[in-house]
Amino acid sequence: GYNVTIFAYGQTGAGKTHTMYGSTDEPGIAPRTLDHLFETLDGMSGYTYTMRCYMLELYQDTLIDVFAAPQALSPRGSLTGLPGKETIKINKDSKGIVVVDGVTERWVSTKEELARAMEEGIKQRHITETKMNVESSRSHLLFTILVEVTNIETQRTNSGKLTLVDLAGSERTKKSGVQGGAMEEAKAINKSLSALGDVISSLTQKEKHIPYRNHKLTQLLSDSLGGAAKTLMFVNVSPAASNAEETASSLQYAARAKQIKNKVSRNDESQELIALRQENIRLQRMVGER
Repeated sequence: GYNVTIFAYGQTGAGKTHTMYGSTDEPGIAPRTLDHLFETLDGMSGYTYTMRCYMLELYQDTLIDVFAAPQALSPRGSLTGLPGKETIKINKDSKGIVVVDGVTERWVSTKEELARAMEEGIKQRHITETKMNVESSRSHLLFTILVEVTNIETQRTNSGKLTLVDLAGSERTKKSGVQGGAMEEAKAINKSLSALGDVISSLTQKEKHIPYRNHKLTQLLSDSLGGAAKTLMFVNVSPAASNAEETASSLQYAARAKQIKNKVSRNDESQELIALRQENIRLQRMVGER
């Protein structure tokens, strides 16, 4: 019944993707989370559940619907392959929870189906080789799981949203040695992380205006930072002495983020209320299409 966000932050090459996804022999946070999710659901007698998921890649300020049909996108094999026109819109529902209109959702019913969807999405992510990382992620990857659990006797429903975020790493181009298109990617990554830093700074200083809308990344994470979600942040640092300055910066970033206080709330609704909310959303979309 809660909204939960888990994300990894740190400089390029510090091991964020390994922390989040791991390997077959050493599973990361994401596959372990899927195991725990289904263990919890399977242990709930007297309840039924439905589950769907979607994956977004934020690449050079463009949102890519990872589960969209391949023919709907431009070629993805090269670093320059991008969708033509964005049809995805970031909004919030009446409870302040981020919803992504127009994204392709995949319905799943088993842990294997969910894991397969996650693995298929990861394979499509933009990566390239730099001096600091053989497989450097050139985008932010967000995998969201939506669960609705219904009490068979009372017909009350709890809805939850779990978002697993693997952020691209902050990057100093002199160290990574990138050029051309990879240089533009690095600039876009640093710009988005700077916007995230501005949001964290504003929240910790309790400013009236929080600049969530300055970037798509901060819009997507607006209910995770200062919102209604339970949020867990991993900070990855490099053990190399040559990266001491970046390590200190990452730890300062984490110290600021730790000061943020979210207003966590549970999503508990009756079937009647859910039906009314869905009808309201449908009518709003009909008005918007005219």
